[in-house]
Amino acid sequence: MEYNVRGFWLGLAAFVVAITSGGRASAETIELTSVGSSGTINGALFQQTSPQPTGTGVIDSFVRIQNKGVEQGYNTSARPVQFDEKTDPNYTRALLLSEVPVVNINGTNYRQFLLDINEVNNDPGRYLSLDGLQLFQANTGNLDSYPNLGTKIYDLDAGGDHSVLLDYTLNSGSGSGDMFLYVPDSLFDPSLSNVYLWSQFGLNPNATTDAGFEEWAVLEGASTPPVNEVPAPATLVFAAVGCGLGLLGRAVRKFRGKSASATCQA
Repeated sequence: MEYNVRGFWLGLAAFVVAITSGGRASAETIELTSVGSSGTINGALFQQTSPQPTGTGVIDSFVRIQNKGVEQGYNTSARPVQFDEKTDPNYTRALLLSEVPVVNINGTNYRQFLLDINEVNNDPGRYLSLDGLQLFQANTGNLDSYPNLGTKIYDLDAGGDHSVLLDYTLNSGSGSGDMFLYVPDSLFDPSLSNVYLWSQFGLNPNATTDAGFEEWAVLEGASTPPVNEVPAPATLVFAAVGCGLGLLGRAVRKFRGKSASATCQA
């Protein structure tokens, strides 16, 4: 009976581990190619989103970039732009830290950004790789000389070459949103008023840019955003479940060990 119970716990723990690891291809690449998939790189959480409605009062774009093959760019109010940014000041502009919503996931506050991609609806054009992502802070919104955009607070490639693989067909088309980026709020300096987000897409030869612009935005809210509680992504939930099961199993085995010892002594 003891071995049957032990086998149950080991099998269940293995099942949880298998589910938890299903959202990423390797340590270097997160694959957001299934609904609700997610993963973390250098403390930031990347999560495939359900379609988001668009329009005034819903999302607020702060940078659009577009080029064939590989593209890069960042938000700024400076003109001319440095890379592949679109120049309409309504969509490529300065971004205040106070505009970026704060959400709470499992007790940790994150700053939330929304990415919307535009690709073709076929293979392999449906895929797009996010290969570079850096966030900076400064006290002005018109800097125009990357990488000199103030103080760097996050780098996707810190400690290694990382990327995120996206699938355009998971959502209903351009403008619906494809990925939420959650960056720990603790990385941001509240004394620095402006945020710069630089990103690069298409270095993966099988996931290049081949359609419209990519767009970063924030969800509309108050000038000083509230803290909104959001559900934990599935990978984090399963990880927590696995940890809890492991601790419970250990406690059961420890208790049985003590019981057996007491029996022998008797």
